[in-house]
Parts: sequence; structure tokens; C-alpha cells
Amino acid sequence: MALALGVIVGVLAALPQSRAFDRRGIDFLLPLRHQLFGPLFPPLKSDVVVVAVDEQTYKTAPFDNTPKVAWTPYFAYVIDAIDNAGAKAIGLDMVMPTTLDRPELLLGYDRPFLIALRNAADQDRMVMGETRLSGETLAPYAGQVMAVKGADNLRVVNTDIDDDDVVRRYWRSFANQEGGDQLSFGVELARRAGAKVPAKDFIINFNTGPGDVPVYSMADVFACVQAGDTGYFQRAFAGKVVLMAEVLDVEDRFVSSKRMAWDEAASARAAPKPCRIAADPAKYAAAVRRSSMPGVLIHAAAINTLTKNLALSETPPAATFVLVAVTTALLAAAFLFLPPVTGGAVGLAALAAELLASIWALQEKVVAPAPSLIVSAVLAYTLIYAYRFVVEDREKRWVQHAFRHYLAPALVDQMMENPDALKLGGDKRWVTVMFTDIAGFTTISEGLRETPERLIELMNRYLTLMSGVVNRHDGYVDKYIGDAVMAIWGAPVVVEDAERKAVETALDCQAALATFNREVVGDYLPNGKLGTRIGIATGFAVAGNMGSAQRLNYTVTGDMVNLSARLEGANKEYGTSIMISELTAEKLGDAFVLRRLDRLVVKGKTLPITVFEVMGRGGDVPSDVLARRGEFERALALHDARDFAGALKIFTSLAAADPPSKVYAERCEAYLANPPPADWQGEFVLKTK
Repeated sequence: MALALGVIVGVLAALPQSRAFDRRGIDFLLPLRHQLFGPLFPPLKSDVVVVAVDEQTYKTAPFDNTPKVAWTPYFAYVIDAIDNAGAKAIGLDMVMPTTLDRPELLLGYDRPFLIALRNAADQDRMVMGETRLSGETLAPYAGQVMAVKGADNLRVVNTDIDDDDVVRRYWRSFANQEGGDQLSFGVELARRAGAKVPAKDFIINFNTGPGDVPVYSMADVFACVQAGDTGYFQRAFAGKVVLMAEVLDVEDRFVSSKRMAWDEAASARAAPKPCRIAADPAKYAAAVRRSSMPGVLIHAAAINTLTKNLALSETPPAATFVLVAVTTALLAAAFLFLPPVTGGAVGLAALAAELLASIWALQEKVVAPAPSLIVSAVLAYTLIYAYRFVVEDREKRWVQHAFRHYLAPALVDQMMENPDALKLGGDKRWVTVMFTDIAGFTTISEGLRETPERLIELMNRYLTLMSGVVNRHDGYVDKYIGDAVMAIWGAPVVVEDAERKAVETALDCQAALATFNREVVGDYLPNGKLGTRIGIATGFAVAGNMGSAQRLNYTVTGDMVNLSARLEGANKEYGTSIMISELTAEKLGDAFVLRRLDRLVVKGKTLPITVFEVMGRGGDVPSDVLARRGEFERALALHDARDFAGALKIFTSLAAADPPSKVYAERCEAYLANPPPADWQGEFVLKTK
């Protein structure tokens, strides 16, 4: 499934439509690249500078009281000064389709401007811009075109806008109406600056950081010309491509892939040192931060991209397929096995790694398919966990529903994480089973026969108490049989130290019941209390779903299950509370104080088993009880050796404080009167369940 998902997503990522989608990743990768690597180059190393007709120009003499169409003499001074300073090329990104230089107006008014254009054109430095609209071309006034020697120095300034209205690429050329094509405005200027002409349209590699392209105010540059400061022009424009354009708040603005890294106010503050008129960003800069930028800065970025050989290349479709398919398949495979939170953490780590790799690739002039990688990771997470929830995790939900009331939460979680550990078809397991039963339940039920609802309420509280103790020790409450509880360790999941936990449970059940008697039972039985007998056995049993086709129950069955029930009942014979089998006792070590009770043949069996009483935890049993146990064991040894008279003497001395000793005293008297057969090995046949 993971591989199939990877292949499908990889194919989709390699489609042409996805390439446009992946180019959008440049938008958020640019500011991240700046954070990690800084700008591509400092502003002083920019091959392009801008002379801007900005808001300050419109409000500074002599521009402020003069119509824009009459600014051509001022532009002439500036163009001459820039040309004389040694600029590599001059681009006029301002289309002026009208003029005052007409017989009916001011004939000869544009002469200085036209001469400046011709002088720059003679040096192969001047390129004027024109704009192609839907059905026509907005070109400079015919006299200006003639001054720059015609169409060879006229280039289209239109920008390449993606479907989401963002500029990321730049046109290489435009088709001519007469046939053939001509280089675009920025490409032509880059060519004249010595750059290699690209073979096709290219992706702009925007520089980042405030003022990455130096912008000079036309008002200050004109004042510098008037002051005759040729040194300033040499420092600012020599060896540069100089673009002259309007840089205003509302006109000729575009959203570019630099939108998340563009800070217009910071760039205004980072403007180069002025010549005569100080910039005033607080007064003339935009009042709010905008994602759009002046179109001339897009041309500047495109020219720098070519002159510095920084054009971005897209990942080839085949490489995109492999990259997206492999990463998606690996993530999907991980999500198939990990829980959602862990899978989410792995997914986030993978996204971080992919993002870092994409930033590094951008630094190396490669556009990695970052958006496709991000979308594929999110898609893999969503689809895989949806699939697991709907299809695969049905088993886990069944486990939770079936066992949440009977198992400790930690065990339910373990089963949900590893459902294969629960073989519901039936398998042989080593388990420990505990049966508990209320002593004298018939008497209790008779005491509450007039209020059966009170009896049910008391039993529910008792069973809740016992079940809670079982759960705390990682046991599984298999079933309730009237007032009896059957609990299992080792199924449905493996439990370490199952025997020890079962005995701990038995002791804690007795302690909890003592508190229950003091605090609760008096409300139901003013003169009574509850007692419980417990039997524990260990061995192999068959575990699995059992029942009819309509109703199933997960349980265990086998001889040792019956044995644990028999041991619970055998407590009545000896007056004990907790009786365990020999296999259970063997696993306990020295953690508990045990005493061997008998070699017992339970009802339905022919072979004896050794059974033990749990007297308490090691260190908790009083010294007098330990001394009594020692005497009991000495008497039991005499009993097994057929010295019934010697055993009787000791058992009789213990009988008043020790019910099992009383049982053995009576048994010794019977054996003295009627000795057991010669092959007797100390066993006792239990006649009742």
C-alpha cells in the first residue's frame, strides 16, 4: 500500500501542472534561505541600480511644479551624466508616448532629451521600453524611437505572471509581428552588460535583504547633476546597468516570488547615501507593508540573475517522480506501523528535513518540489491513518471495547499496539488463574432477601473493589460467576511475574476487603461482614474466543483452571483464605511466607498435588505466626511419616489458634483409629468441590 501510494503521488508530482505548483515553493523558501545563508550578494555588488521617479521626486523642485511631459530636459541631464560616468547600459522603463515638442506647442523642447538618447545609443548603451497590451503596443513617441536608432534599441517590458498572479519567471524574448523574435527588456540589458543570453524563459533568483538593489531618487540625482558632482556618479553608476523608472505607491507594481521576503520600508531605509537631497522614508515611504513591489525591481532582479549566472532550474520530472515517490512511500510505511502521535512527530521531522534540503537546493540554484513533498507527506499521514482507523484499527477498537472493563489500561494499550499478540482462534498458553468467592454468601443473601436491590448494590460494589485490585496488578477479569471472580494472568497478553502478581492481588484483595467491611458493609449488614476465599493455580491452558456463533467470550480452559476453582473451595476444608498450587509456589521465591498444607487429591482427579497457604509477604508476618508455622511443619512431617500420635500432640497444641492444625488433629485421631493403607503417601482425598 505504501509503495502504491508513493508511485501515484510521484506520478502526479511529475505532471506539468505540478511544476507550476512547485514553483510556488520559491515564495516561502526565499525568506528561509535568507535566514540560513543570508543574501546572495551585498547591495554594493549588484550589477543593477535604479534611478527612481519616486514620490519624493514629484514633491521636489523643479519637478513639483512642472507637468511630467515637460520633464524631458531634466531626464536629459541625468542620462548624459550616467552615460559619461561609464554605465554599461541604460534602460528607460518609462514609456512616454506624448511630447511637447510639436509645432503647435513647444517645437524643439525635447531636443536635449533626444540628443542624450542618441549619444547613449551611439555607445550601444540605451534601451527604451514599450508595453504590449491585449490588442496594441504602448510605445515611446516616434521622435524618441528615432533618437535611439529605431527598434533595435526598443524592447518589451511586460512581465511573465503565473496563474496565481505572482511573477516568478522572466520572458527571454517576444515574437515580432514581422516574424522572428526580439529579446525582452531585461535580457537585452543583461546581454549588453556581458551576460550570456538564456536559451529559454528563466526563473528569477531574487536576492534578499533590505536594499539589495540600490535605488536612487531622481530628485537627488538631478540635484547632483546640477551641483556637478561627477565623482558621485562615478561611484554610483560606473560599470552598472542603470534602470530609470517610476517607483510609486500605486502604479506599475507586481507581486513576485519575493513577496514574503520583501520589506519596502526596510529597503527605503537602506537606500544608498544621497548626493544632495536626503531621503525621507518616514514621509514618503509606504504607510503599510505590502507584498507587491515596483516592476523595475523585477527587471533588476532578472538582470542580476543573468549577469551573475544565478538562474534557477527546476527539478527534472524524472527526478521529481523518484524524490516524491520514495519519500512518500517511506513515510507511508512508517505511518502503517507507528501510533498517530509518534507518526505525526516522524512526519514533522521528515518535513523539516525536506524543507532544509529544499532551502539548500535553492542556495544551489535548484527549485526542489517542496510543495509536492509537503502535500504528499500530509496526504500520506491522512490517508494511512484514515485507512488504519477504518480498516486495520477495527481490530484494535474491538480489543479496547472487549477488554477495557476487565484489564488494566496499560495492558489494553499494549494489546491495541500489538493485536497479533492476541490470538483469538485459540492457543496454548502458560497462565495463572485466580478464583475468589465470598464466604457464606447464602447467609448474606438471606439477610438481604427483603431488599434484593440492596444485595445487588452490595455485590456490585464488592466486585468493583476486587476487579480494581486485579487491574492494578495487570490481571484480566475473565468473568463473574455470581459472587465469584475469575481472573487470569498471561492471557490475553503475556504478563511478566504472573505468579507473583496473582499472589500480590490475593493479599491486596484481603486487605481491601477488610477496609470494605469497616467502611461499607455495615450500611448493608449491620451485624455482618464479608469474607473471601481465594484459589490460585498455574499451568498450561487453552486461551481464545469461546461460545456460540452469536455470542463469544475470551476465556481460558483446562485442568489448571478447574484446579484453581477447587483450591478456592478447598479453603473451607482447612479454614484458610488463600491456597495456591505447587507450580505457583515454585515461582515466588522468598517474597512470600508460605506453608505446605497438604498433598491434596481434588474432586475429579486421582493424583495428589501439593498445595500451599499464603500467610503473607516476607517481613510482614508476625514472629508468633512464623513460630506456629515451624511447629506446624514439624507436625506435618510426623504426620507424613505415619507418626500420628506425635503429630496429634503438636497439632492439638496449635489447634486453638490455627484452623489447619485443628483439621490435622482430627485427621490424626481418625488415622490412629483407622490407619491409612500401606501405600499411603500423606495425600488426602477431597470429597467436596
